[in-house]
Amino acid sequence: MKIKRTIIIVLANLAVMLLLVLGVTLLWLPGWLNDITGHNEKATVPEVIGKPVDAALEELQAVGLRPMVIDTIYSDGCEPGEVIEQLPEGNLPVKPNRIVYLTINAFDVQKVLFPDVIQWSSRQAASYLKELKFIADSVKYEPYEFDDLVLSVTNRETGAEMQIGETYPIRTRLVLHVGSTQAEIEVKNDSTENVFFE
Repeated sequence: MKIKRTIIIVLANLAVMLLLVLGVTLLWLPGWLNDITGHNEKATVPEVIGKPVDAALEELQAVGLRPMVIDTIYSDGCEPGEVIEQLPEGNLPVKPNRIVYLTINAFDVQKVLFPDVIQWSSRQAASYLKELKFIADSVKYEPYEFDDLVLSVTNRETGAEMQIGETYPIRTRLVLHVGSTQAEIEVKNDSTENVFFE
């Protein structure tokens, strides 16, 4: 009888302790988790697209967010260092300390490799150079045994010959030196971009 009574007392004490532990856990744990995760705290992401990167970084940090530049691309329509994309987007509520990913416009003009267009037809060469974002809007005819083949390409501003495999800024204006079997060599130079080849 005494053993039975002792076991009941021990079990009752264990039940009371278990209830106390559960009660404290259930009352205390949600508040603790909220404090740790910042569940109740919100920050609104500022809209920084179109702003200079330095100003965008300051604005995001001022509201407790962590800006991170993840990519740099070149866009003609934007200023160097301007924010082009952001994720998450502006005006969205997020938790404080959230990373905001930024893509900015390059500070330097994009450069591309100059291709080998020698012995191509003038139209084919001009079309391909346009795809690469060069401006081939001038033609100079030179004596040659075949008509309409590109003999060389020069920089319209400097007169220097473009070197195959070298990098040059996009939108460099070019002169195509094209072969002609005619005795009279004529220089055609249109001021309007790409008009000659349209």
